[in-house]
Amino acid sequence: MYDFKRLSKHSLLYKYAFSALSLVVLLVPSGVEATESVTLAVFSREWAPFEMVVDGRAGGASLDLFKALMPDGVALAVETLPAPRSVLHQRGAPVYARLEAKGWWTRDADKYLWSNPVVSLESVLYSPAGKPVEYVNEESLYNLRIGCIRNYVYPEVQNLFVSGKAERYDVNDDILLLRMLKAGRVDVAVFDSISAAWLIRQTPDMRAADFHVAEKPLGVAHLRFVFNMDENWKRRLPEINAKIRAGRADGTIDRILKQYR
Repeated sequence: MYDFKRLSKHSLLYKYAFSALSLVVLLVPSGVEATESVTLAVFSREWAPFEMVVDGRAGGASLDLFKALMPDGVALAVETLPAPRSVLHQRGAPVYARLEAKGWWTRDADKYLWSNPVVSLESVLYSPAGKPVEYVNEESLYNLRIGCIRNYVYPEVQNLFVSGKAERYDVNDDILLLRMLKAGRVDVAVFDSISAAWLIRQTPDMRAADFHVAEKPLGVAHLRFVFNMDENWKRRLPEINAKIRAGRADGTIDRILKQYR
């Protein structure tokens, strides 16, 4: 397992250098001939701390959960891709997986195979410490410039963008967005309850005190493993869901996530 607390500034600022596809075989259980395989597809541009690239190798919470919760006797691999969700559109083998929330990227959830929820993430509102914004309801965000990551979907505030009651301002990178927020170039930004806090801790020129986090969350997203539609893999879902239940009951999932909080 990687010690992500030792990430260098170089690793954070130059993460786009790893946009090329890479494949790493992770695990084939000892003494078991793996007749099936599943590959976790992760962003080469990263989604810290869930999907990260350190020294050219993929890691992060998604990968740790994947290794812990996939069926026994299955060969596991990981690919870093510029557009990893695209491989989920294919039908049939090879089988690909991602950790996603249903409402984040597709309105056609039935075209894919979904596990039970693995992680519940709150969507929280960040604002500059010197100009804090509290979230009560949509009206709290009227006439504000809301920082977003380009091509990401934000269900909690999408109606504000459609109606023109708030301005969407897109950037390409989470750390850039946090820097713009700190400088007051955007009024607020929506992050999940783990990612922003982790990035702030890892970035030398940022402190938690630079930001205000609204007390009330905007919503909750339930991350699940999603797979491309494959009838042979479909029969594995009950086993995966049983491992998720066991991982929640015995503390495995909490122990994994604790490393990234």
